[in-house]
Amino acid sequence: MFPFRSSHTAPEQSGGRLIDPPVVPSADAPADSIETLIDNNRLLRAAFNTRIGDLRLWELVAATRREVLTVASEYTSNYRDIERPSDMADWIARPIVMGGHQPELFHPGVWLKNSALDAYARAVSGTAINLVVDSDRCVRTSVGVPIGTPQEAHLEEVPFDSPAAEMAWEERGILDHDLFASFGDRASDLLKPLEPNPILRRWWPLAVERAGECHRLGLAMAQARHSLEARFGLETLELPVSELCRLPTVMVFMGWLLANARQLHEAYNATLSDYRRTHRQRGRARPMPDLAMRIDTPSEGPWFEVPWWIWSRDDPRRRRVFANTSTPGMLVLSDMETLRVELPISPETSPSKWVDALSRMEEHALRLRPRAIITTLVARLLVADVFVHGIGGAVYDQLTDDLVRRLTGCDPPRYAVVSGTLRLPIESVFGTGAAGDPGAELARIHHALRDLEFHPERHLVPTAAQPEHVRELIAQKARWIETFPTPTLAKRRCREIRASNDRLAYHTQPVRNELLARVGPLAAGMRAQKLLKSREYPWCFFTEKTLKMFLLLENG
Repeated sequence: MFPFRSSHTAPEQSGGRLIDPPVVPSADAPADSIETLIDNNRLLRAAFNTRIGDLRLWELVAATRREVLTVASEYTSNYRDIERPSDMADWIARPIVMGGHQPELFHPGVWLKNSALDAYARAVSGTAINLVVDSDRCVRTSVGVPIGTPQEAHLEEVPFDSPAAEMAWEERGILDHDLFASFGDRASDLLKPLEPNPILRRWWPLAVERAGECHRLGLAMAQARHSLEARFGLETLELPVSELCRLPTVMVFMGWLLANARQLHEAYNATLSDYRRTHRQRGRARPMPDLAMRIDTPSEGPWFEVPWWIWSRDDPRRRRVFANTSTPGMLVLSDMETLRVELPISPETSPSKWVDALSRMEEHALRLRPRAIITTLVARLLVADVFVHGIGGAVYDQLTDDLVRRLTGCDPPRYAVVSGTLRLPIESVFGTGAAGDPGAELARIHHALRDLEFHPERHLVPTAAQPEHVRELIAQKARWIETFPTPTLAKRRCREIRASNDRLAYHTQPVRNELLARVGPLAAGMRAQKLLKSREYPWCFFTEKTLKMFLLLENG
């Protein structure tokens, strides 16, 4: 089921990009192109003959694409100008290139996906759509700003809002508007020694402006970033996952999955089992935990965990979802704590009832949101001609591939992989040789310390200059080394050599202390360089020119 492990790795050099397939195919591999990938995926989609309610899967795809394009254009037009084609049928028929990420301050390698979406879509005269994954948790409301030099550095956490209980981004409002408004200047001031002119200072007021309109922390940052992309010339649409889940066609697909909750549960766990066996992973939580099964009371029957999250507006804490299908014609969903919902969803009920039931949950402020694997499954099966992943998503979507095969009997569409690396300009600030190579120097010191332990005589002044008792220790050790280790003498020979080393070590203490004194600063230098050269800093920490060059929007 898993014939290969993804070989994609993030580029090591700053400015490096991984774009697979390339936007422009090379002369050596003309078939390796986005056009070829889309053509192959469309052939695969034509075979989607699985029945979803009263529709075939390929029929549901066309209806979903219409809804997604309509709602994504309406959502995007609320905060930036877009050009919407007048011929809807032609628009639906054109390729759709899709990607997605959480609405956080992600690193430039993630942002490169948005540029690739636009480039791919232009290459095939299609539409690029970025999913804002606001169903994921808002875990942090601060970013770490690097402070210091290549010899000593640390992260200074700079908050952009007050902390709160973990909840989905779609529920997370802004608690401290003054703190939010001042974030750009505070972070830029700290960053100034390393990057005097980050785009953050000029861009953040746009995030503050959007916060006043959308009143959501994640969407404010996402819409501000998307507005900046418009200024950069990117022609993409965006759509929050929370809006995607409210589309009737997506509800039909979700209803079908939930109606077959037990089969989905078993297929999901079987996929994980095969993945662990293929990749020799022993931990039961890797790459993610199995879905659980619970039996609270025998009369109710088993509860099968399904890959969704559930919460209410009054209690926005995301909880796992368990499904019970013991009652004919009915599906019961519960978090096994306080929430319990009965829905007329089963293989025997009509898709219109599935949609009505899921819509009523939304009306009653109950949120049922797919986990990552179901989100990408929906995007890849129902909407995108090609989905663009980062490296991590590409690895985990091997699970999605196998799950699609188990649920539909069809081969899933293939995906593209895009990532990149951009680092802060440490060399231009401190010079290329400012800190040397503390890792290599530390390795040499560890080698010297080990040599001091087993060969202390090598680190003493010439033997002729040593006191007589030291010369005798060295000679005694040499005699024991030259002694053949017979069964009778082997243990004693070893003890005597060690004893000589221990006594000689007293005379090498100055050398040892000098080496040990250098370990601390060198280790600090290694940590500082690792911290300063991290590729994980937010894209807004860099200059506009640097970002445009990295995003392939400017020639060097």
